[in-house]
Amino acid sequence: MVAIGVTAAVSGVAPVPVLDTPDAVAHSHTEFCSELVGQSEEYIYEEFPEEGAEPVEAEAESYTYDTELDAILDSYVEPTREYLDRVPDEWAAEPMDSTKRLEWSYKTHLAGNPDARLSWDQWKGLYGRVNDDQSRGLAYERTALSTLFPLDTADWLCRDTRLQNGQTTSAVNNRTRQFINVSPGNTISTARLNSYKDLTTAGYKAHHVFSTTPSATTAQQVRASGATYSVTRASGSNPPPPPPSGGRAPFNPPCPAGRACAPARPTGGAVNSLARTSGTSASNAVNLRTAGNQLMNSSPRQFRPPFPLGGIDWTSLELRYVSDDPSTQEFDYAFSAAEMPEGADPSFGGEATLNLSSDALFTWLALERDQFWVNLNPDQPDTIIDEQFATTEAGRVLLESDFQLKSTLYDNLNPETESGREFFESLERGPNGELCWGSHRMWIEPLPASAREDGDQLYILDSPLNVQMEPFEVSTPPGSGPTCEELVPEDVMDRNLQRLIDSMVPLIEEAVNTAPEYADLRRVYTARIAAEWLRQRDAVRPGAFHDIIDSGDVSHWPVREGWDPQDVYDEFIEATKTVQFRYEYEHGGMDYYMDVTGGIAFPDAPRDPMPAAQFEREHPTLPATVQDAKFEARSDRDVDPEADAGTAWLGGGTLPEPDPDPDPEPTPTPTGDGPGDDGPGTDRPGDDAPGDGSGDRPDTNDPTPDAADRPDDGELAATGFSGGWPIWAALALVLAGAALIVLRSRLHARQQ
Repeated sequence: MVAIGVTAAVSGVAPVPVLDTPDAVAHSHTEFCSELVGQSEEYIYEEFPEEGAEPVEAEAESYTYDTELDAILDSYVEPTREYLDRVPDEWAAEPMDSTKRLEWSYKTHLAGNPDARLSWDQWKGLYGRVNDDQSRGLAYERTALSTLFPLDTADWLCRDTRLQNGQTTSAVNNRTRQFINVSPGNTISTARLNSYKDLTTAGYKAHHVFSTTPSATTAQQVRASGATYSVTRASGSNPPPPPPSGGRAPFNPPCPAGRACAPARPTGGAVNSLARTSGTSASNAVNLRTAGNQLMNSSPRQFRPPFPLGGIDWTSLELRYVSDDPSTQEFDYAFSAAEMPEGADPSFGGEATLNLSSDALFTWLALERDQFWVNLNPDQPDTIIDEQFATTEAGRVLLESDFQLKSTLYDNLNPETESGREFFESLERGPNGELCWGSHRMWIEPLPASAREDGDQLYILDSPLNVQMEPFEVSTPPGSGPTCEELVPEDVMDRNLQRLIDSMVPLIEEAVNTAPEYADLRRVYTARIAAEWLRQRDAVRPGAFHDIIDSGDVSHWPVREGWDPQDVYDEFIEATKTVQFRYEYEHGGMDYYMDVTGGIAFPDAPRDPMPAAQFEREHPTLPATVQDAKFEARSDRDVDPEADAGTAWLGGGTLPEPDPDPDPEPTPTPTGDGPGDDGPGTDRPGDDAPGDGSGDRPDTNDPTPDAADRPDDGELAATGFSGGWPIWAALALVLAGAALIVLRSRLHARQQ
């Protein structure tokens, strides 16, 4: 794979002052800070802080950054290989937020390792995410610089200032030999620390700006490098990225069949964009991370994202916050997820887990409460799952989790495990040393969720599930041969069954609430809690999901293709006839089969309200975190930098209505004068080739391209043509041109 290492040119280049030590700091494409950075009315320092100065922490106003590329990215059609072959290398110097740079970067990506190639759709999502990270970083940099101290003299230079070891920095004052580096987050690289040490040794003074409080270890490392630091908190306030033009839009309510509904406003946000670039497999996630790092390293400032690609454990994603405003029909949401340990392989499957939560929420709203059950019982082959519920992903998750529940029991009962060995040693024996217990059923039910309801907002703080077990007779005996009822007295079996309940239920309940094999069950259950809250609110005042509630239409959220609940039941019956393990004792041994029934039912989603005072005491920063997470992913390490394992917060919600443009400016006409000369969207490969228009592209840098300019399907569509009219038009132009040439020749001959 080809690394992309080009620095974009910046207009308005300022002259570079003569350095006292020319090799210390070199500059490229610099600007005076007074021209780039707007100054705040108040500063956290009046002048550059002296070594050993106490760090100052300040709050800055929110900032916005350029996201025009996002507006067209999803509808930007895939270029043909023929087209990409004509993309000039000069486009590598285009700004990162241009479609020219996007096309050139994809061309170089395809020229790399064939085994690591990404699809066009994945590349667009990845490119947009990296571009947003860099735009966000630059916007935060300007905000942070404006709060430090006056930078309005010609001594301070900003933008693309580069240190002697290749590291870029935010601002340099060569007269006073001071420099500043602004870096979103609360960590710092070893290379950056080493550059501070080198330059402070050379007589420079360094200051580092974090966006959140660093850990004590990081703070000590900065001081040891000879630098000072401060903290400027600021958040981006851009609207969430738009949803993809094709495919599914999570939490975007459709209209049920047979109903007339007003069009729902689309939803989007940080969780959507991050999930779409998480990869579909382990190898795909590695390829995305590699390509993303190369794209990021091509940026002049190389701002590191708050969560690197693969840095979120998507298997732990759970819905933890929803807001519903009936007056505006707006709906916001936020998820929590564990952060991946440093150096771990990247996680993947974020889009699938996000869609599962969304599908489950709508399923819980559309169907009746008494439909939310599954059951595996050899005596009840016709009562496996509700017929409608079986057509949904939520129904699949519950039934597969029910079978997993029974497997977990027998995994823990296996005498080769510590729990199984201790259990068998505790049992009373039958007349000939047999070890038996009575038939039983086991099921999962919800415990009250710890939740905080604050007006139109619901915080789901904890959502425990409870495992229950009790004696239960079945008519269909497992396995073959004599049964325990024929070998062991009933009272002995009853006492042994109680030992099984006492020893096994806590282990299984812990697995249900923590083990990865039950992650999907926990995910759909938190959506069940949110759905029940929305349902109860809607009964009082209709909200965004009023048309879906009790509609009975779940056709928009179908179960994965090919899944059949009968297959799960058949697998369960096969397990009741298959030896799970064997226990040897003094007078012989016994084979044990899966002898447990039961199910899962979520007819209710009880909540235990948390008082306001307790919520403010235990979760003081959560309200601000979920609001910020709609625009940018957040970490609880931003609040507690000493935390051993961080939790990520990723949000989204209803997108704002676009502002009407009463006098839209016309789209500029392409001139073909060469790459980069006429602004966005005016040059495409092949423009200057006589008689060759096959390389032309639509004006895709227009942030709101007209629908008629968007390519249709097919080979011609991929190069920007929609329909056959351009071919006939081109032919007509050629014929007209030929006629003019002939006419001119005849006129010239007559003049002779």
